[in-house]
Amino acid sequence: MTVVNDQGTKKTNWLWIGLGAAGLFCLCAVAVAVFMFYRVGKQVADSTKIDPAAASKAAHEIVDSYELPAGYQEQMAMNILFYTFVMIAPEQAGSGDGRPFIMLAQFETGSGVSQEQMEQQLRQSLEQQAGNRGMDMHLVEVKKMTIRGNESDVAIYEGADQSGNAIRELITSFPGKNGTAMLMIMGDAQEWDQTVIDDFIKSIR
Repeated sequence: MTVVNDQGTKKTNWLWIGLGAAGLFCLCAVAVAVFMFYRVGKQVADSTKIDPAAASKAAHEIVDSYELPAGYQEQMAMNILFYTFVMIAPEQAGSGDGRPFIMLAQFETGSGVSQEQMEQQLRQSLEQQAGNRGMDMHLVEVKKMTIRGNESDVAIYEGADQSGNAIRELITSFPGKNGTAMLMIMGDAQEWDQTVIDDFIKSIR
């Protein structure tokens, strides 16, 4: 396993991850004239934050508080047009690290983006980050959990990547501070600790 220790390389990688994720969001969510895409692209570059402190601040604009799993940290955030997007990951994740990535997003009230569109783009963005495009995921469980005082459906999917490795993902939505928030978690099934993930979800306030 190769561990990425160089902070400059790590931050550059997160920048490209964020730009790719933002592009996927914009393709689905921004139904505007062509000239707007130029403006959106510039705003993506201007609004991308790869400083953990800034990413943490952005996450707390979506929810008031939460307790991260041990060894995790807010890594990257974007605030553009009508959505806020935060990526949370292991602090020293290497190229072979299968521990789950956490993606937290919020679409402002009145943005016109449906929950289905949000879910689709979250999945595509996280699959791109994990390098597992086109995975065939199937629903294995839906359970009720209380998030920020609201009972929410938490869906868990399983599937495999192109190499045949088992992948698991979790998707749920709940009321954020300024609109509908969505949480998506994805990682290798063998690295998946449901108790740790449940504890994180329960800690969201």
